[in-house]
Amino acid sequence: MKILVLSDSHGTAEYMHSAVKKERPDAIIHLGDHAADADALDREFPLLPLCRVKGNCDFYEERYPTERCIEWEGVKIFATHGHRYGVKGGLLRFQYAAMEKDAQVALFGHTHMPYCENMGELWLLNPGACGGRAPSYGIIEIEDGSVRCCVKDLFLEG
Repeated sequence: MKILVLSDSHGTAEYMHSAVKKERPDAIIHLGDHAADADALDREFPLLPLCRVKGNCDFYEERYPTERCIEWEGVKIFATHGHRYGVKGGLLRFQYAAMEKDAQVALFGHTHMPYCENMGELWLLNPGACGGRAPSYGIIEIEDGSVRCCVKDLFLEG
């Protein structure tokens, strides 16, 4: 299973659409800051499961939670925008929250800085910002219970 992870679109839907067409994922997670941008993905790709959380710029958005746990193919994924865990100042609080939820993958945005690290039992992944001058996104691949994560630049190959 391939999951596309997007964050911080800030009204720039065309880059998200390009990432979906490039990667052909089985599912999408949007980590907020214009979570409603994902509505455009829903319309264009109605058969793709799409999960979303709201970010600090989504204060008007009542439809989506600030965090959620998702389980796909036996892998538990903790998704949040990250602002409530102070991720701009460090990842320890966020990492502990993910561990308390028994997550194998912990997703956050907010910093606009791509980040991907395997902490042994836990992957930490920030896809960066899919809106802006250097759009990036994250990929989670699940196969036979094992997980692999990475961050990609939309405009670079590979």
